[in-house]
Amino acid sequence: MDQRDPAGPGPGPGALVGRAGELDDIDGLLTSVAGGAGAAALLEGEAGIGRSALLAALVPGARLVAVEPVLVRVDAGTVPYGPLRQLVAPRADVWPAGPEDAELAALLAASDEPPAPRRIAELVATVALRRGAQHPWALLLDDAHLADASTLDVLTRLAHEAPLPGVLVVLTLRPVPHRPEVQDLVAAWVRAGARNVELRPLSTPAVQTLVERTVGGTPGPVLRGVLATTGGNPRLVGDVLAAAATTGSLSTSDGTVELTGSGWQAELDARVRRHVAYVDASVRTLLTQASVLGTSFVVPDLAALAALDVTTCWRTLRYALAAGLVAARGDRLAFRHDVVRTALYDDLPPEQRRALHARAAWALEAAGAPSHVITGHLERAR
Repeated sequence: MDQRDPAGPGPGPGALVGRAGELDDIDGLLTSVAGGAGAAALLEGEAGIGRSALLAALVPGARLVAVEPVLVRVDAGTVPYGPLRQLVAPRADVWPAGPEDAELAALLAASDEPPAPRRIAELVATVALRRGAQHPWALLLDDAHLADASTLDVLTRLAHEAPLPGVLVVLTLRPVPHRPEVQDLVAAWVRAGARNVELRPLSTPAVQTLVERTVGGTPGPVLRGVLATTGGNPRLVGDVLAAAATTGSLSTSDGTVELTGSGWQAELDARVRRHVAYVDASVRTLLTQASVLGTSFVVPDLAALAALDVTTCWRTLRYALAAGLVAARGDRLAFRHDVVRTALYDDLPPEQRRALHARAAWALEAAGAPSHVITGHLERAR
């Protein structure tokens, strides 16, 4: 399953808190393009980290330096060349039409797979370069990894023409194992000198600022504790606040906003599970089993619990590792967002949860785990 990141509630007016460094990085590329140079960037980050928000923030910034932005959001299952039709749509107000525009429009308008893919690639490159010469512009493609194979092929060929004078190309991607054609795209732009910009989790102070701007108060100790389980992911922070607001679990006193009761937990779990819905079912299943072992685990223990050989278990976990759902911590793996682990664990039917705890006790005893750890699993298995 590979789809756009599920829509979240959004953290509100502070959506770009803590992103000054990344914005400065790409703003520098915009300035160079405004001067006639060509530039490219690959903007990567886990689901919900703010790739789309950052890309949208580039639109007004581009116009400030006289670079015309063309922003396209890719959806899974689009028709062949669908994103390209938006990227090269006529804009007589900025770019006077050239002789290639009509031919390109006719080819892209074909109802089925358009003919002459090589010619389409040539025309796209020609139009991109001509536009850059007429007026600097930015090609901003959000969720490029979801684009159809035909679009990816053209974008890969376009990289072979880079740098494109007067053109900034920014592609956003999830850092997960990709289809071969996406791998080719990334490799081509890396070879073309594209700058890699990675969106990392927000710091604790940035999360607090984000929350303060969203709810209009300072988070209290209980709310801060729950926010800490988000691992600095802005969408998960938004999920916490939205779940609390939806269930009436936020109270304000003397400028402090606090989380009350427990009615918010089920709502938060449901929102978080939607957050990881894009992950393949086999990965979600394995992570759900891993949630029984706690916030961190070693691969052989999880393999024993899931009745898999270690190699197969690791191959599946590699996707979760690349997606930013787990992280390496020495000789073990740990959930990067404990709120995700909790949501997966809470989704287990009671009977299945007890059975997994029993298997965990057996697997950990065989591995020589301390007795109190084994006893804890046995108690949960009752």
